[in-house]
Amino acid sequence: MKRLLLNLIRILSRYGWNATLVILGLLAAGFTWSSSDELYDYIKLIDRAALAINSSYVEEIDNFDLVTAGIDGMISKLDAHSKLLTGSEYLYLKQETDGEFEGIGVSLAVHHDTLTVESILEDSPAYFHGLRPGDRIVGVDGADVSGTDISDVKMKLRGPSGTSVSLRIHRPGDGELDFTLVRGKVELKAIPYFAMISSNIGYVKLMRFSDGSSRQMRSAIRELKKQNMRSLIVDLRDNPGGLLLESVKIASMFLPANTGIVETRTRGNAVSESYSSAGEPDFQSGELIVLVNSQTASAAEIVAGAIQDHDRGIIIGSTTYGKGLVQQVMQFTDDTALKLTTAKYFLPSGRCLQKPDWMKAAKSTNDERLDSLFRTDSGRLVFGGGGILPDVYIDDQLVAPFVEALIWNSCFFDYAVDFLKTHVINPDYKINDTLMADFERFLKTSGFQYRSADRISLDNFEDSLSISSDSLTFALGLIDREIARRERWQFDSNYAYISRNLRQSMIHLAYGDEAIYRIEMTPTEPGIARAIRVIADTNQYNSILATH
Repeated sequence: MKRLLLNLIRILSRYGWNATLVILGLLAAGFTWSSSDELYDYIKLIDRAALAINSSYVEEIDNFDLVTAGIDGMISKLDAHSKLLTGSEYLYLKQETDGEFEGIGVSLAVHHDTLTVESILEDSPAYFHGLRPGDRIVGVDGADVSGTDISDVKMKLRGPSGTSVSLRIHRPGDGELDFTLVRGKVELKAIPYFAMISSNIGYVKLMRFSDGSSRQMRSAIRELKKQNMRSLIVDLRDNPGGLLLESVKIASMFLPANTGIVETRTRGNAVSESYSSAGEPDFQSGELIVLVNSQTASAAEIVAGAIQDHDRGIIIGSTTYGKGLVQQVMQFTDDTALKLTTAKYFLPSGRCLQKPDWMKAAKSTNDERLDSLFRTDSGRLVFGGGGILPDVYIDDQLVAPFVEALIWNSCFFDYAVDFLKTHVINPDYKINDTLMADFERFLKTSGFQYRSADRISLDNFEDSLSISSDSLTFALGLIDREIARRERWQFDSNYAYISRNLRQSMIHLAYGDEAIYRIEMTPTEPGIARAIRVIADTNQYNSILATH
C-alpha cells in the first residue's frame, strides 16, 4: 500500500496544487485507510479550505506557498526531524549523503554578516584557482549575495563538473577581486585523519556516515595494520550520523558474523527491519576503544551501542546525543521531498536510542521501557532512556564564556587572516607570549567588547529599576567596578585556551583540516590519553567488559 501511494504522489504532484492537497490528507493519515469515511471528510475539509482561500482571499496567494504552508502546519505536530525539503535544501541533503558533490570545494561561514571562506579543500577548483581563507563572497554570477541564506549560496556554487561560476570576493588588504572557476567533483572525506599514535595503537577519526565511509574505514584499518596496529581507537566525537547501511557495514568490521547490530520499529512497536553483522575480517580481535561525546548521534550511536551491547570494545566519553529516529525521504518532485520520521532505532540489548519526549505536540504511546536496565552479552548492565552511557566517563570539554565570545565574534579567524598576510608559518608553529600580547592588542583595537553574564544581569537590573537613590547608585557602582575587574582578568585566566584556539585557527587557515588533527589528536589529548591508559592496563580493560 505504501509503495502504491508513493507512486500516486509522484503522478498527482505533476497535476497542480489541488491534487497535492489530497496528498496532504494521505500524509496526515499516516498512509492508512482506517476509519476511511472520517478520513475522507478531513481530506475534503483541507480541499475546501484551500479552494476558498485561492478563490476568495482579498490578496492573491501563491499556490505553492499555500500548499507548503499546509504541509508545514501538519509537520508542526510531529518531531523536530520531520521536515518538508524544497529547492536547495533537498538538493543539499542528497549531496551531503552522497559523500561527494560537484562544485568548487570551499567551506563557508558567516563572519561579520558576510559569507566568508573558512577553508579550502585540497585539490579542489578553489584550491587551484587561488581562493584563500578569509575571502568574503559578495557576488555570484553577477548577483549580490549579501544577506542571502548560506545554504542558497552553497547551491549556487555547486553545479555540474565542467561548468563555470563567477565570483566577486572582497579580500582584506586587496579590495574586491573577480574569479571565474570551473566546477569539478569534490569529495567530502568521512575520515579526515588516521595514524598510529603509539607503537601498536591506531587511531581513526570518523566524521560522518556518508556513502563510501565504510570503504574509507576499511582502507584506514588495513593501512594501520601494515604499521603493526594491535589496538584501535575509533573517534566518533561530534559525528552527527548519516546513512544507516554505512553504520551497519562499519559495525560489521568489529563484530562476529550474524550478531545483531540494530533493528527499526514502526508504529505499534512492530519490527520493520533487522540488521546483523556480516562479520567482515577487518578488526575482529584486539582492544577496541570508541570515543563519544554529547554530539555523537544517530548512525554513530548505532556503532557505539552495538559494540557496547556485544562487549566487543569500551566506550569512553560523555553520554551521546540520543537520536534514534529513522527518517525516510519521500520525493514528490525533482526538488521537493518530505523527510518523515517513520521508525525508531533499537539496539541488540533491546534499548531504544531515542531520548523520551521527542515529539513536539504529543507524547509517544509506545511502551519502550525507556528507563529500564538492559544487559549486554556478558550480562553487564546498560541503561535505556536514550543515548549511550559510556563505560568510562569523561566530561565534555566546555568552552569558557570569554573564549566562546572570541569565537562567536570571529576574533581568532580575523587575527589569523591578518597575520598570515605577512607571515609564513610551518605546520608545527607554536604560539609564544609575544604573539599573545599582540593578539590582546588586536582585540582592543578591533572593538571587541566582552559582556559577562554578570554584566548582562546588572544591566537588565538597572533597566528595570523605577527608583533611584544615592545609596543605590553607590552600591551599583561597586558591583560595576567588581564586574569590570573580573572581565579584565578574563584574558589571563583563559590564557591556555586562547593560545590553543589561536594556534588552531592559524594552522587551519595555512594547512587545512588534516594538519589540525595531526597536531591535536596526540597521546596527550584527554580522550586519547584515557583510551591509551585503558588499553595499557589489561586487567582494567577486561574488568570493564566483565559481568558486574
